[in-house]
Amino acid sequence: MSDTSTLFLLDSYGLIYRSYFAFINRPLINERGENVSAIFGFFRNFYNILRDYNPRYVVAAFDSQTPTFRHDIYKEYKANRDKTPEDLHAQVPIIENILNTLGIPVIRKDGFEADDIIATISKKAARKVHILSGDKDLMQLVNDTITMLKPNKSGGWLLVDQNAVGEEWGIPTKYLLDMLSLQGDAADNIPGVKGVGKKTAQKLINKYGNLDAIYEHADEIQGAMGNKIRAGKENAYFSKALVTLRYDVPIKTDCSLFQIKPNVLAAADLLHKAGVPSIAKLFTNGTTDKSDESKETKPITQKTISKQQDNILHLPRWAVEPEILEIKKNPAYDTYKLVQDISELSSFIQKAIKKGICALDTETDSLNALQSNLAGFSLSIAAETGIYVPIQVTDSLLSGNLINKADALTQLALLFGNSNMKIIMHNGKYDLKVLHTHGLWNHIVTHTHPAQMTLGQNDNKTFFSIQAKIIDTMIAAWLLQPDRNKFGLESLCETKLGLAGMSFKDTVPKGKTFMDLPLEHAVKYAAEDADFTFQLWQYYKPRLQQAKLDTLFYELEMPVLPILTKMELEGIQIVPTELEDYSDELTEEIEQIEKDIYEEVGHEFNIASPKQLQTVLFEERGLKPSKKTKTGYSTDTSVLENLVVYDIIPQMILEYRGKAKLKSTYVDTLPVLADTNNKIHTSYVQTGAATGRLSSREPNLQNIPIRDKAGRRIRTAFTATKGRTLVSADYSQIELVLLAHLSKDKNLCNAFNQGKDVHKTTAALIFGHDNPDNVSENERRAAKTINFGVMYGMSAFRLSNELGIRRKKAQEFITQYFVTYSGVQRYMNTIIDSARKKGYASTIMGRKRIISGISSSNKMVQAAAERVAINTPIQGSAADIVKKAMIAIDKALIEKFPRARLLLQVHDELIAECDSNEAQEVSKLIKDTMENIIALDVPLKVSVQSGTRWGEFH
Repeated sequence: MSDTSTLFLLDSYGLIYRSYFAFINRPLINERGENVSAIFGFFRNFYNILRDYNPRYVVAAFDSQTPTFRHDIYKEYKANRDKTPEDLHAQVPIIENILNTLGIPVIRKDGFEADDIIATISKKAARKVHILSGDKDLMQLVNDTITMLKPNKSGGWLLVDQNAVGEEWGIPTKYLLDMLSLQGDAADNIPGVKGVGKKTAQKLINKYGNLDAIYEHADEIQGAMGNKIRAGKENAYFSKALVTLRYDVPIKTDCSLFQIKPNVLAAADLLHKAGVPSIAKLFTNGTTDKSDESKETKPITQKTISKQQDNILHLPRWAVEPEILEIKKNPAYDTYKLVQDISELSSFIQKAIKKGICALDTETDSLNALQSNLAGFSLSIAAETGIYVPIQVTDSLLSGNLINKADALTQLALLFGNSNMKIIMHNGKYDLKVLHTHGLWNHIVTHTHPAQMTLGQNDNKTFFSIQAKIIDTMIAAWLLQPDRNKFGLESLCETKLGLAGMSFKDTVPKGKTFMDLPLEHAVKYAAEDADFTFQLWQYYKPRLQQAKLDTLFYELEMPVLPILTKMELEGIQIVPTELEDYSDELTEEIEQIEKDIYEEVGHEFNIASPKQLQTVLFEERGLKPSKKTKTGYSTDTSVLENLVVYDIIPQMILEYRGKAKLKSTYVDTLPVLADTNNKIHTSYVQTGAATGRLSSREPNLQNIPIRDKAGRRIRTAFTATKGRTLVSADYSQIELVLLAHLSKDKNLCNAFNQGKDVHKTTAALIFGHDNPDNVSENERRAAKTINFGVMYGMSAFRLSNELGIRRKKAQEFITQYFVTYSGVQRYMNTIIDSARKKGYASTIMGRKRIISGISSSNKMVQAAAERVAINTPIQGSAADIVKKAMIAIDKALIEKFPRARLLLQVHDELIAECDSNEAQEVSKLIKDTMENIIALDVPLKVSVQSGTRWGEFH
């Protein structure tokens, strides 16, 4: 649409800040290593204004570069705000220059903020005004002719009119200034009335009206609220003076001066030179030329924008991919076939075997792989082709036309039992579990090792034998982009192949399952999944080779996938009654802590309410807040941990939360999640961490506390099955061992090679003891904290909090550590330099992680990136070693102890189960395998324990 008479006013700094911090965790870096997040976000959003509104009149308002009149009134105005990051500050002149090139007037006035400029122009405009901003202070301007356009996360704009302001604030728009005056603003250091928040201000305004009316009736207001209002009168009116916008800024306001005549090509050239070529392309393809208003804009999707963000990162060549500016619909629907004849399926299977590769996907009626019904499966052996084989449908009238499930699985077994086959899946563990649950391995007729791993305790359980090579495109995507958030098939196909497929929610009616679909619809959705999976592998295979990640993919990640599948299928047994008893005990303990908190505070309140807890901690107890949130000050764990030295309540709250979380997350939940055999089946996520570490979910068994009594009590409920024994094998200090190996530091390597207590050794060197035996427990504890902390870039501030010492002393400890282990310091500097040159860090087995922001001029962003660069080779190498050990252990158990099996992986610990009479031999096999899985400069040590309960270990 064209909006030729409306005036558009840009709250420029507000939009720039918002764009910059939208990418703070993954800053966008150009080829020169400069942060361009603000330039990218600002002009991506502004392009949408040009495209959607085609405005003629635009003004960009900027804040004064000198102190404003508000600073003259109140020196502490905005004193809480951090200094503008250097790499954000550097982008502002570039943005101004591009705005000028687009013909947009840039206005600033010494002594005034952009808000005052916007207020002055909007009040004198005598036409409709759109204010582009997310600032609540500007909402006081909204009326019949003035509205706001508020940027959203997707790059679009949300219209905010009087109704929207009223809904957000719960008061008439005309009283917003009074609302802001009462509640203040911590971000701008505006005091407001102490103890009056949004809800209290709403009540007062809705009852009395504006600030003057409230104070006319101040004596009528009863209780604590009345006392706060009366005591805060001076602050209320002082805050109003700060919040009130000025309408008399001495600037020209004639709208004819604001008519824009953009030089789009010149602006696009500046955007390209700045390092945001994808945004430059938007402007050259868009309808920003006023001489040709009929020209249509090429549609740009949000998914396109996400793709463009990737392309302007400072990536190594193998990680840079071509831009996809258009997502097209799948053109292959007419080629997909519904197969309901066994001979036709058999013929397709033989073609797949001859070709040696086939993509597969299953369709079910549930996301629970162990409990779902198999609706059917799809196969593809070439791009833009695929078949769907329905197994079960809801409509009984169609069931006679389906291939018998056993016959269909017999055909599939020919693929899985063939060592020459490559079977491509996306999130293959799910499909493997579904197929196992429905008896696929009953039909595998190939001859495998007679001691092939069995599932379950009984000898009559089915062999889990996969002779074919598994290819998982989700894992391939993750190896190449480990920091990516979404690895779903639909998302990857759109961003990598430019193909938009059928979404499940648009295909399957709400409340229905896949088996309810008519087959003519089911075949399109299902066959597309197999087809797209096949095409994704064509996309990823050469890229894995180019990035030299193919060895890691084929020899580590793919072999560990079926092992994880077996572990998930097997599960681990629990004793539900023990957890139920513990739940009762925890309930009593939580209730007692609750009573103790109320007694200490002097009244009851909702401990789980952040708002009420803020009142108790920061108003009643007078503690100093440290982090601001949208709803006030943070009361998260890190804040409470910093406050425990000043008051007893934070520690009591932490204890209350800890027990409540244990109860809800584990003690009450685990029995519900157990199957009919009282077994818990966790799911391992290979794509959960950029370092390669496995994560666990539904339930997360890796987060059960390791060392405290409560965690041990929970783990004690995990048991071996009857006649069996659990074996725990835990790498000892593997990350420190890897730091020693990677850094080649003489002192650190000597400590490990001589079998010394590395923490005592560190303490002796730091604290000046000739003999490590003279090290005190406190000194060893400090050294242990430093040993592990340096790998994660622990600051003196953090160390001082951890050890309860002064920051100066903590800094002395860290300095002395790097004097003691100078090789560690050299290694860290080398890793940082390498990551800055290459754009990534890698593990000893070749895993790579992109390190964005390491060349940023923002010191905070750069420091965070440096910590990631240092930690990735250590934590990532540890993850690689554990996976390699799992593969070797699984193979060795199959050959020597076929009834033994791996059950759990918890970071550096592996839990296996075996017959009790084999426990000693199995323990030795696992220990020897883990300790000799890789040759390092220092020895890998493994602690092995066995027993009937997990809680007995450590």
